Amino acid sequence: MSTFDPPDAPTGGRRARWQPHNESRRERIIEALIELLEQTPPGAEVPVQRITERSGLAKSVVYRQFSGREELDRRTRTAIADRFAATLSSALDVSSGSVDEILHRTIAVVVDWIDQHASLYEFLRRGPAYGDPDDVDGISSLKDRIAADTRTLVTELAGVVGVVDEPVVDTMTFAIVSMTEATVTRWVRGPRRALSRERLVGELAGYAWSVLDGAARAQGLDIDPHEPLLAALTRLSAVRTPR
Repeated sequence: MSTFDPPDAPTGGRRARWQPHNESRRERIIEALIELLEQTPPGAEVPVQRITERSGLAKSVVYRQFSGREELDRRTRTAIADRFAATLSSALDVSSGSVDEILHRTIAVVVDWIDQHASLYEFLRRGPAYGDPDDVDGISSLKDRIAADTRTLVTELAGVVGVVDEPVVDTMTFAIVSMTEATVTRWVRGPRRALSRERLVGELAGYAWSVLDGAARAQGLDIDPHEPLLAALTRLSAVRTPR
């Protein structure tokens, strides 16, 4: 892996004055690397020279913005993970649709993103994101993040009907996230796709529903997967509220 040899950076008040300008340049460099990764086969290296050319900045400017290539790669993984998480968050909007519809559209986003951005996904797998320990790759960190966001959402929804078993919710959400990521990755990498994209989404949504339904029934909840979720929560809350 190539490294930078940055010149001395400004200090004190001068650094503070330059901070917004430097952040803008870092974003520009990171965006250049992301664009180049999209055009590069999964697993291939992107040389610093190509990054400087794509960003339109001098090599010396690029060198000043990061402590080394490792920091650039880590910050780029963070930016990629942020984009994926934001896309997924929109699909997880519980204000619209039934459980079945939410599962289908969320899993469809995962399938399409991993399939259409294979090089970015492989780049996440090759090392840690910014601020993460060295032994945690970007994919593991992203799965933990998505599972945590989903866990928070499910816990809030369960709280509406007075049923919150946090250890069960934690295990369930991580199991669904891990199953989905591993299965989609295998499908994308496979030499021959036995299932169509639509069939894969449907199968995974069905598996996820089975896990959710089992956990709900264990708590005495009967959920219709085709009933609008907000209506279901209102109904279940009324049933479980003491009169």
